[in-house]
Amino acid sequence: MYHLVYISYASRPLREDDLLDILKDSRLFNKKNRITGMLVYLHEKFIQVLEGEYEMVNALYKKIKEDSRHRKVTTMLEGNTELRIFKNWSMGFKKLDGQQFEEMSGYKDPEDFFNAKRVTDDSPAVLIFLSLFYKKNLTDYPEKIS
Repeated sequence: MYHLVYISYASRPLREDDLLDILKDSRLFNKKNRITGMLVYLHEKFIQVLEGEYEMVNALYKKIKEDSRHRKVTTMLEGNTELRIFKNWSMGFKKLDGQQFEEMSGYKDPEDFFNAKRVTDDSPAVLIFLSLFYKKNLTDYPEKIS
């Protein structure tokens, strides 16, 4: 199973409607192409884990790099693992606020995910990296990139 983790910056602050559009489109595409993963949006930064067949993940990643909502798209980790980490998620998503995300079918809160999957020194690199990014950006002041 191939996985890829990238970080990018939003080209502009995204509203909840924008994020819902991303979530809906991602779930449809990912289900059709057997891609799973998690997308976190905090302080105008994205981090996303994509899992699936190499060709499908890279085709999606190419689309993301060309998407006008992203800038400074940077690959952080990639490789192969035996099992999917997000096997039941067509796309997990971090909410900003409001109940609308929770009411959507299939929504998963990353906080619940990290509570259920305690990260240790023996955890896969993807989990360690994702956990560090999430904790850092949850508490830090927003980083401004021009």
